Amino acid sequence: MIGLFLHPRRHPPARERRPPVFERLTKARVGWVVERLAAPFSRWESARLESPEIALPVRDLDPRLVGYRIALVTDLHHGPAVPERWFASVADRVADLDGLDAIIARFRARDGSVAVLGNHDHWVDPDLVGRIVERAGARLLTNRHELIRRGAAALAVAGVDDFSHGAVRPDDALAGVPPDVPRVLLSHNPDLIEYLPAGLRVDVMLSGHTHNGQAHLPLVGPIIAPSQFGRKYLHGLKRAGETWLYVSAGVGSAALPRWRNPPELPVLRLTAA
Repeated sequence: MIGLFLHPRRHPPARERRPPVFERLTKARVGWVVERLAAPFSRWESARLESPEIALPVRDLDPRLVGYRIALVTDLHHGPAVPERWFASVADRVADLDGLDAIIARFRARDGSVAVLGNHDHWVDPDLVGRIVERAGARLLTNRHELIRRGAAALAVAGVDDFSHGAVRPDDALAGVPPDVPRVLLSHNPDLIEYLPAGLRVDVMLSGHTHNGQAHLPLVGPIIAPSQFGRKYLHGLKRAGETWLYVSAGVGSAALPRWRNPPELPVLRLTAA
């Protein structure tokens, strides 16, 4: 965890994977212990799931795609501190691997479900997690895209690998997309917004990772900001150049219980610019 006054040094993502050796030896093991100690203090029965709907104006959006909605589900962290029954309620509204495929399989939408990997997936085994995600019916977008079509209208939905440990290639992810087709890019970590290649069109970027600070203390506010840019991209709707960025507070919890920071399942609605 990164506190409010201590952040990772600023560096761009890598185009090749970087094995999380340090994280597996330290953070993963400490987190395993803390998560099990904190699990009895989690109160998912009384948790309030926020579902804000955010309108995002996008240029060149065909009228047939005006009103297109995307449900953003981030930071599941399935395990002792976040039970499967909570995810069932989340899925009806729209890291241990046991049961993960059953959870993802519950998410249904007209155009299906797509996914990208995050830092905890790399701490475990990104290839194994990826296979489970796809076995459950979601399409894993690792530096590639899919086109959502409504007749002749198109919307590109692309994804990249995890910013911290993965091979991050947004240019490859959007390669071949016609310049007049609107683009949505999925990146687990919002820090990528500062490192998008110059000239690469990205209309909307959707992220999680920060948990909106995990727990909020009176007067202090959020206790962590796991970003190179501190609180700048901690939560909510941001504008960076020509790109809209929405950072979700996430639906799960990592180790420490959420406090004064409700879980969130935002719905992004595309509108004409």
